[in-house]
Amino acid sequence: MTTAAVDPAVTTALVFDPSWRSFTHVQGGLVVGHLVAAAADLAGAAPRAVTAHLLAGVEPGVETAVDAVADRAGTTGSVRATMAQHGRVLAVAQVLTLARPASPVGEFPVPAPGPGVRDGVPFELPRELVPIADHTEIRALGSSRPLAGGPEPRLSAWVRIDGDLAPLVQLGVLLDALPPSLFAVRTAPAAMPTVELTAHLAGPPPETGAWVRIDQVTTWADGDVAVDDAEVRAVDGSLVARARQTRRLLSR
Repeated sequence: MTTAAVDPAVTTALVFDPSWRSFTHVQGGLVVGHLVAAAADLAGAAPRAVTAHLLAGVEPGVETAVDAVADRAGTTGSVRATMAQHGRVLAVAQVLTLARPASPVGEFPVPAPGPGVRDGVPFELPRELVPIADHTEIRALGSSRPLAGGPEPRLSAWVRIDGDLAPLVQLGVLLDALPPSLFAVRTAPAAMPTVELTAHLAGPPPETGAWVRIDQVTTWADGDVAVDDAEVRAVDGSLVARARQTRRLLSR
């Protein structure tokens, strides 16, 4: 069996528009999305899992280098992707790729049908804190809302992204689209940037601009970090991805 040759490394350059900021820096999910897309382009294969470490904030309006290096090529591949500004690495991701056609996803147990897009209530993120809200349409589900002082650190919503992003880049944004779930039990905002994100992708990403349902909950937290688990589903209920991210609690 032979496999197609893979370039050992690829570098691309980009500049982020300030409208993609969350608080002071570029949204972490957008950073991860570009790293995943770069790895997939290098491998010529579908990404199935990613673990990313966000080491420092990415500045908008600054030339940014995205590098992808194949650690292993073949049917199962492993690509290391980095993002740097001024020669300093700000984010790094290890991406597992699989050069196989997509196959049906089985879930165990089979999930019950969930609420539709029309069941959601329009909700807007505060643009003065997160300018990326200009690219985000949210329809909240259930009774939990950010900064409502609720009893449980859980958020659910239908979300779609406007901005003509490539599907894999958009998926990264969606994985980080909701505020930290701890916001559901708070009444005042606080900086909780994503410093690590791990996701498992179930088949092709949604088309650009598609609605997805995101169910996210904080599974544990201490004085320094909080861990959110999230599930992303398409309009037809099919699984898109499951993700876990570590958020740094900067109030301490």
